[in-house]
Amino acid sequence: MNEQLLEQFESFNEFVKTIDDVTWITPISAGKWTVKEVISHLWNWDVYTLEVMLPQMKDQAEIPEFADHDTYNLIAVEKAKEFYDREALIRTFIETRTYLIDQFRMLDNPEMKFWIGNDKIPYSLDRYIEIFVHHDDHHKKQIEKLCEA
Repeated sequence: MNEQLLEQFESFNEFVKTIDDVTWITPISAGKWTVKEVISHLWNWDVYTLEVMLPQMKDQAEIPEFADHDTYNLIAVEKAKEFYDREALIRTFIETRTYLIDQFRMLDNPEMKFWIGNDKIPYSLDRYIEIFVHHDDHHKKQIEKLCEA
């Protein structure tokens, strides 16, 4: 497994600690999610990976398609409402992300290939993690841009 990729995935833990109270409740742009909702969204996909995808990741496995993104993202926004203080969600995010990374390390098998949905190209653990590293990066840039404004 690409350790640098995992470290990049893990680095979001440090980034999320730097978000202040004002930024936390600010939408990333007009009519969009607040930063809190974005972090809940990322956390919700980590939970999905832990509960749904990871248990099925075995060599030559055929894993069903990802959950409908729009529906699953609405669930994340609703879950954000359950966190009344910033520290609680940040702590939950970090604990979940750290546990997920530990699970990836335990599963590490460079030979493992699996398929998700109708995708014709097999996934490796690195390819799977890379999707979420890019996803983190997309939202990190949105938050950083908000902080620069």
